[in-house]
Amino acid sequence: MRKIFLFISIFLLFSSNLVMAAEISEADWLSDLNYLESELPVEHYNLFFKLEKEEFIKEMDKLKNDLPELSNLDTTLRLAEIFAKIGDTHTAIDNTRFLTEYYPLFLKKFEDGYRVIMTDNQYKKILGAKLIAINNYSIEELKDHFNKIITADNQISIDYRISSFLKLNEVLKYLGIVDSKNEFLFEKDGEKIRINFEPLKIKNMASSNNSLSKLDYQTGYIRSNANQLFWSDYIAAEKMVYFQYNSCWSRELAQKHGKPNSELPSFAAEESEILNYIKNKEIDKLVIDLRFNSGGDSSQGTELAEKLSKYRDQFETYIIIGADTFSSAIINALDFKKQLDGYLIGTATMGKPNHYGEVRTFNLPNTGLRVSYSTNYFKLLENSDPDSLYPDITVETKFEDFLSGRDSILEIIKNID
Repeated sequence: MRKIFLFISIFLLFSSNLVMAAEISEADWLSDLNYLESELPVEHYNLFFKLEKEEFIKEMDKLKNDLPELSNLDTTLRLAEIFAKIGDTHTAIDNTRFLTEYYPLFLKKFEDGYRVIMTDNQYKKILGAKLIAINNYSIEELKDHFNKIITADNQISIDYRISSFLKLNEVLKYLGIVDSKNEFLFEKDGEKIRINFEPLKIKNMASSNNSLSKLDYQTGYIRSNANQLFWSDYIAAEKMVYFQYNSCWSRELAQKHGKPNSELPSFAAEESEILNYIKNKEIDKLVIDLRFNSGGDSSQGTELAEKLSKYRDQFETYIIIGADTFSSAIINALDFKKQLDGYLIGTATMGKPNHYGEVRTFNLPNTGLRVSYSTNYFKLLENSDPDSLYPDITVETKFEDFLSGRDSILEIIKNID
């Protein structure tokens, strides 16, 4: 259950950072929008790579004109629409302080759709159920609606990211998916279940934690330490070194970026342990698991790939990727593939190999809202520009495997001769 509890803690942290704010004046919003319009093109590496400058100005002018009719949240969602047209997944505005209501519906994407992994006790009959529709909007129609406000490099990004949006009552209202009616249709064991959720207050989310029911599943080997930044193991029976790299971050990188934290694990120590396995154990396969890694600083992964390259003829290398593999993790996936002549296995990533990144932020002067933007462009593939990093061997996670704790990707790797 550790992965679900990690998910809960992250979402509760998100809710604890929300600030209930009074409506911001039209004059303050206008000033902030003017500031954004002037500063973002200057700070961003190449803001108009997809959306023309004239169209950006036109969209901003329309938003300014509509301010008298818009709430704080609506204004930020209109900005999200503009950012979606800009097309850089690292350029966004943090509007979480204006979100106030949610449905107790926590979903996870599987091969066959979106399954309920956590909900309020009163709805626990839908645990493990598959979401079919909301107010008669099919899953594909819901994705079409969310395309409007989610900046995505590809369809994989939409497929995986909407699961966290489908619980947000005000966002669903903004997109015209729900109003006074919010009928969610689920399917479980061949039975159709219809639920009309009562919206709950995000500010009360922490105190509501005890009323949540979680899906019962086996953690399994792969998810046993998924809340760690990284860890490794030698699986003697398989003559395999397994390295799970969940975040491009460490004690050393925190120090490098001026954020020292002695409680973080040392990547140098982890690297030493991996090299020790390779030098002193009989190894047929090296597995580098990046499927839970959404990025950070790619430098330490790049350096590890270079150090491992001198041993690459001693074993076969498999790099596991998935929808959550993003940004710097994609850079490292390609590092390991190139340096170790490895095979990518899993599912396509929600980010592109060639992408904008190296993120910085600024705050809007009146609202204080944080805006993130890219300061560099990473061209990792010279002769192509695919919308995702695609695996050499595709393996989807089945819901039944998730429940049993079986990892189909690792099982396939073990059975490759």
